[in-house]
Amino acid sequence: MLNIFISTFISPIFCVHFHRKSPDICNAKSINMSIRHYIDKFLLLSWRLHRIQWNRPMELIWVVFAPFALCCIAVIMRLTSNMSERFNSFYDPIDLTQSWYDLMETLTIRQQITLQHNRSNNVFTPKLVLGWAPDDYNIFEKIMELSLRKLKLIELRSYTGCSEMKAAMQNEFLFAGICFDQGQFEKKYIFIDDFLGKDEQVLPHINYSILYPSELRMFHSTYIGDNWKTIHHDDPKMSIIRRLNDDSIDGHCSYVREGFAFIQMAITETYLVIMSRSSIPKIVLRRFPVNGRIIDPQMTRINHSIPILLIFGFLFPSQVLVCQVVQEKQRQMRLFLINMNIGNIIHFICWYCKGLVYMLISSILIMGVVKVPWNATETIFKQTPWYIILLVLVTYNVAATSFCLLIASFFKSSAVALRVVTVVWIITYLPFFVIYNNREKIDATVTYISCAFPNTVLALICQSLLEREMFSGKQWVDQGYALSYVAERIRVFQGIYIFLITTVLYSAISIYMDVWHTGETGGRRRKHISAPTHSGDFTYQDREDSFLPQGPQPVGVKATKIYEVEPSHRRFKIKIKKLCKRYANNTRGALNSFTWNIYENEVTVLMGHNGCGKTTLLKILAGLVEPTRGVVMVSDFNIQTERHDASLQLGLALNDDLLSPDLTVNDQIRFICMVKGISWNDSSEEIELYTQMLQLTNVRYTKIKNLTAKEKSLLNICCAFAGGSPIILIDDIHSDLDLITQNLICNLINEEKFKRTILLVSNSTALASHLADRLAIMSNGELKCTGSKPFLRNMYGHGFRLTCIKGKDFDLSELQTLLSKYLPNLTVESDIGNKITYVLETKYEDRYPNLFDDLEDEMVNLGIISFRIRDTSLDEIFFRFGSEDGDVNGEPTILLDDLKVVYEDSDSVGRVKGAKLTKMRILALLQTRYILNKRQIPMKIIHALAILIAAICTFSSLIFFGKDYQLVPISFNLTQIRNIDAFVEMMSSSLDVLEMQEFFIELLFWYDGHVKILKTMIDSEFYLLLQTDFNRVVNYRYIFGASLDTNIITVWYNNIPLHAAPYGLNLVHNVVARRFFNDEASIDVTLEPLPFQAHVNALPQTPFSLGTMMAINFSFIFSNLWMSVAISSIMDHHFKKQQYLTGMSLTVYSFCMFVFDFIRVVLLTLMIVIVVSFYFNPRHDVHLYCWIFLAHTFNGFSVVTLSYLLGVLPIEPNSAFIAISSFNALGIIMFVITVSDYLVDMNGIFQLLPQYTFAEVIFKLVFLYEYDFLCKDSNINFLSTVVEKCKVLPNCCIAYNYWSGNFGVVIDVIMMVVAVVVPLVIFLVIEYYTLMRCKCQTVPMTSKRKPNPSESRIDRQAPHRVDESVLTERSLIENLNDKERSNYAAICHGIGKSYGKKFVLIRFDLIIPHSECVGLMGYNNCGKSTIAKMIIGDLQPSYGRIWIGGYNTQKERAKCYPLLGYCSQHESLPRDFTPYELLIIQSMMHGVSKKLATPICEGLSHLLGFQSCYRQLLKLCTTGQIRRIGFALAILGDPMLVCIDGPPGGIDPNGKRTLFSLTSYMQSRGCSFLYSNLSALDCERLCQRAPILYDGKVWTVGSQRERYRRGYELEVRFKRKANADISTARSTWDRINKFPVSPHNKLILFVQMKFPEAILQQQHDNAMVYYIPRNSISFAEIFQIIRKDAFELNIEDFYITRNIIGGMHSHLFDSTILRDMK
Repeated sequence: MLNIFISTFISPIFCVHFHRKSPDICNAKSINMSIRHYIDKFLLLSWRLHRIQWNRPMELIWVVFAPFALCCIAVIMRLTSNMSERFNSFYDPIDLTQSWYDLMETLTIRQQITLQHNRSNNVFTPKLVLGWAPDDYNIFEKIMELSLRKLKLIELRSYTGCSEMKAAMQNEFLFAGICFDQGQFEKKYIFIDDFLGKDEQVLPHINYSILYPSELRMFHSTYIGDNWKTIHHDDPKMSIIRRLNDDSIDGHCSYVREGFAFIQMAITETYLVIMSRSSIPKIVLRRFPVNGRIIDPQMTRINHSIPILLIFGFLFPSQVLVCQVVQEKQRQMRLFLINMNIGNIIHFICWYCKGLVYMLISSILIMGVVKVPWNATETIFKQTPWYIILLVLVTYNVAATSFCLLIASFFKSSAVALRVVTVVWIITYLPFFVIYNNREKIDATVTYISCAFPNTVLALICQSLLEREMFSGKQWVDQGYALSYVAERIRVFQGIYIFLITTVLYSAISIYMDVWHTGETGGRRRKHISAPTHSGDFTYQDREDSFLPQGPQPVGVKATKIYEVEPSHRRFKIKIKKLCKRYANNTRGALNSFTWNIYENEVTVLMGHNGCGKTTLLKILAGLVEPTRGVVMVSDFNIQTERHDASLQLGLALNDDLLSPDLTVNDQIRFICMVKGISWNDSSEEIELYTQMLQLTNVRYTKIKNLTAKEKSLLNICCAFAGGSPIILIDDIHSDLDLITQNLICNLINEEKFKRTILLVSNSTALASHLADRLAIMSNGELKCTGSKPFLRNMYGHGFRLTCIKGKDFDLSELQTLLSKYLPNLTVESDIGNKITYVLETKYEDRYPNLFDDLEDEMVNLGIISFRIRDTSLDEIFFRFGSEDGDVNGEPTILLDDLKVVYEDSDSVGRVKGAKLTKMRILALLQTRYILNKRQIPMKIIHALAILIAAICTFSSLIFFGKDYQLVPISFNLTQIRNIDAFVEMMSSSLDVLEMQEFFIELLFWYDGHVKILKTMIDSEFYLLLQTDFNRVVNYRYIFGASLDTNIITVWYNNIPLHAAPYGLNLVHNVVARRFFNDEASIDVTLEPLPFQAHVNALPQTPFSLGTMMAINFSFIFSNLWMSVAISSIMDHHFKKQQYLTGMSLTVYSFCMFVFDFIRVVLLTLMIVIVVSFYFNPRHDVHLYCWIFLAHTFNGFSVVTLSYLLGVLPIEPNSAFIAISSFNALGIIMFVITVSDYLVDMNGIFQLLPQYTFAEVIFKLVFLYEYDFLCKDSNINFLSTVVEKCKVLPNCCIAYNYWSGNFGVVIDVIMMVVAVVVPLVIFLVIEYYTLMRCKCQTVPMTSKRKPNPSESRIDRQAPHRVDESVLTERSLIENLNDKERSNYAAICHGIGKSYGKKFVLIRFDLIIPHSECVGLMGYNNCGKSTIAKMIIGDLQPSYGRIWIGGYNTQKERAKCYPLLGYCSQHESLPRDFTPYELLIIQSMMHGVSKKLATPICEGLSHLLGFQSCYRQLLKLCTTGQIRRIGFALAILGDPMLVCIDGPPGGIDPNGKRTLFSLTSYMQSRGCSFLYSNLSALDCERLCQRAPILYDGKVWTVGSQRERYRRGYELEVRFKRKANADISTARSTWDRINKFPVSPHNKLILFVQMKFPEAILQQQHDNAMVYYIPRNSISFAEIFQIIRKDAFELNIEDFYITRNIIGGMHSHLFDSTILRDMK
């Protein structure tokens, strides 16, 4: 079926699209294959993404069930609702006369009470006088005179003009006024018997206004100061369901209670009688009946809750989706896959489908939960079909997913993207509140802009659906409550179309941004570099000079660039020409006109100093970085124009960025293989092969994030070789690996190199010497030398190197004297630590034998433990060409001398102490926080926009209504209503009734109204009183209607709209006028409210009050803003250890962190208070501002302290942010659900949620402010307390105090203080426990680990093989007293570490004297890093004790910290700092002033070689540079003990030499060192002792002299064999290697003849090691014999050593290597 579909539909589309580019592509078969290719890529990437998600079970549960769980809150509300059944409600006609009498009686009573208290009339207690004007028209006088017969109990008073009457009403507080529009009326008419004279002609139009005070005077379900709401059509304060269920027959705008309707009927009907000269039918008002239904008292709350529950529910999967997408871009996996022809569109589709699938699952669950009848037969959505709900949710998910991917496309930092998506998600919901609060004032432009946000559209759709739920009907229709004059709601299908349109728009922008970003890293468009499209166009010159000159040739040693003649029979596999890369215009180029060739089937090793551009070059070759200019050819494919074909040739082992942490090893290798085009079955074979070769079989089903660093490095190598890539690029990922692991990698490379081209970047000269067929050295972005090792040695090497190992009694002068006898021009190459190396010139080679004999004889006298001779090594060549230009400005010895001078100056001044030190540390910490805050520019912009939008949304009513708003007149004619829906029924068949019906329809027709004619049986009941389907829809479809009869006309009106009654009444009056007076008659009645006289109009009436809006919006924005501010405390958690190691106390650290965050919170809070004060101007209340300030401050600190708490927990920063946002969101949700617009709605149980409490405080403060302000009005106060006897709001009998009282915030403030204090206390306790305490068990006398039967014999015998030095060390430690312990830098007594049942370290005992360097030796994962972390307090020992400088870390941890320095293996320095800033701040914390610290830090930067990045951000530094910076931080402050866990791994030879020189100097200053990553030769150079760890136990702690045994060691390295042609079978070469005349067999025969007592120790592919007993031959004889026959034996290099490392060191490593290799 798939083939048919592709052939029938897809193929023609592809053919049309590609025909112009290539007519050949229209072949159906090729198109089908191309489509299948993309489908396969889509399925492969989707498999990977879902596999990653499934390997995160907790996150998967959160993503799927978070929306469902939040929607269950609505279910709980429904379950706790006391449902009641309401029967059909039919309302009698309104007795307007009785209502008028009641009104007059009430006002009379008020006047009496007012007189009793000696108070004058006011707007709430008016004079019972009805004014009218103008009084010079007798027709108006007649109308008022006759109307008075109905308007009893009130006095008439005439005025000359309406203005005079208005002034009188305001000054004398009259009841009401009638202002007639004189229009075309004459001043004098003749009346006969109260009728207009027959001869009088009057135009049939009358307009008049009824003037009332804006304030209402009758209170029913409202408050004192409520008004006519003429600026609204719907009641903004009361929900639709409450208006529908209200049993009042008077509506909610008091047209009956205030007497308006009675006055309107009296005046209009009097006018009609006068004009018609006859009687008219009686007109009565009657409310629409309400159908019976199940009443849910929680319906209003559910209406508010559903949108916010859905939107916040889907926020959490959106956060996870954005975080995952951006993390993939951070790891450069996206670029790698794009290069492998999995383009941005496929990526977008896969991520889109992945995010959508889990959202759809959530939507299905939500659909089920809202349609289940939780309470009897009632569901949350009873009227809405399930498929409509699902359709809305699905289309919302479609739009929301594209919206998330749009946000993700703009960022490359997951932390920033996560914070932005959270804030933006909330911001895109806030417009709903603006629309909902100002729906009748909202501009169409605002609505259209808001529709671009899926969250706003979803909220509007939910509003429409939930309003539809209030009305029962047989069939669901896509229409909510949308009466004629109400702003139109977004309907379901409109919303769906909007979702789909925005999806297309967001997707297009997202894909465009991804393409734009991946065009060139850094966000700029890829420059179109002119390059040949095929290798045939590659413009290299002839092979003999294919390396072009690289710019002007400098003068000096490094100016010489001599390259080995390129072999004509070797094919180029990679060709690079004039390659340049510059990351910024103001920086030095990473690559400068770099030209190079790499040959096939060879191992090429690239070396160079840290930061010289090696990794940049590899990333350019891999297509992960775009070059500035130049040409790169990979297997005849141009990397720029044929990126995909070139990338398919490459296997990459660059760093962990190309690994997916949540995949298993199996899945990772399989994915890489399948990306390279390998099938599923073949990839299984690849997995089996390479995991066995690199010994990863036991972790094949382990997640990558749970692997050790060693296993990750091996996995990188596996991924590079798997899939059959002909070219392998390996970055320096093996620098921290032990000997065994490096041997595994070397064996794999040697096995695979005959069919691969391998480019290996490494700073290990030993590894390069072992592996390289060809070697290249680069410096400062330029290639300095290249060629085979023999070529480089012959060209640049000179002489031999004699290295002597110093003993305790070493005498340098005597050694110099001895050597000078034979070598007059003796040169010292290096003198670092225990090793001193001399250059022996070859012209004196005939004197070597006598020299060696004398040296052997005088070893004891000279204090030499051992010495060795070797030829020129790669180190010397590297020192000559591979060092940075900055390194030659001053040699290490000169730079070190300069640093010594600086240190001496600093020592003479000394460090500050006491209060000055505390002050300096405070300033340093504040500066740290300031710098970190200053660098977060994107988040600052987002925060500013968020605050601005939140303020606009909160105070939007001010924009739409203005400050101190006034009501506007409302005219009750049909021009004010659009799209009128009304009904009419005839109760009689008389001609009068028929004509009135026609006039009714005609009037509505001219105003675009829709009239439904009800078919009523004559003389039957009203149609509305019958049980029909019409009754189900009448209240949400029709505004008014009329039942016409001969003698009585019933005006039906809808109680939901505010002004339906006067509209309907005026319409019927116009119908009667046209029937009985004139068929063109018109009557317009206007309600004209007077300006407010009480101060009740400052805050516009909206569905959500100002207090509610401030509470909700400020909670939304500021809770996330505080999170974004405080998340930095989580992100810099790892660097905090360095700060504590300066001796800084927890009190100072916490104080500074608290003060800085306090300042930030206070500044932002002041901004909010200023904004609020502008809104309340001129009604300022200082107390209110203070309380708002405190509320925001406490709210900010509740989030900040919670962030502090999560910062000390083992949780990833992004997960911590999501956790905090979820907790905060729950508080906001509960506030929105439970609190409407009444203070009594507060629920104390939710005060445990800080955001709920904050919102509650803001809500209370604003309400108390409003009520207190109202009660300050003397008239309102009197009315509330005396007249209404405190039964109406505001209840002025209560003192509206912000602090105390019934609604005071005292409890809330206490809860907010608790929300701040509790996390802070827990944070301090945890910090104190982890940083200042070290609780351990006692030292176990025996090992706790049970023997394992599966262990090898050597393991089972391990306890019996403990070296005597270990027992001696333990005994010494146990016999030390407290005073003696203070004489040592560090003492570890029986420390051990276990994780559950797994023991990492069983027992470790060690003493480190002052100024001693100790090197821990052992394999990866043997516990070396664990020991260093336990010493510095990063880990707590499971048992044992540690003393630093005599202080017990368990009891006096604070005193131990200043004595320690630490350089981590995986340095996690803050990426937004520069090295300069870090070093200066760290120096200040040590008590060194900035003036003194500056030269020290600059000296260290020059000496350690990171001066080039000294002022750059750390995220721009290379790994080697970061390790150098970490070392500099560790030695600042002259600590007693420096633990070095990472370096010298990853540091180039020149940097390593400098590092060791600096170590020796610091030892002279009294510092002790504990290294955990030194090679055996480095240990020999630096360390007085080198304890060996194996299997969690110490095997030996031998001193320097004890490590050596007498005898000679001969190490021979052969020249590498000529590489096999690729066509030659592997078995052929295996047979050749076994031929008796191979170099190995030659040497074996040679040694047997020359050194019969020699013992073969090790044999490798290119090396052999022999041990020769001391008494059988002399050193000089061995040298002469090997030197003489080196060429015949095919020897490339050899080492001869007198007194070799032996004992436990030799036995353990050698035997274990052989065992593990087997």
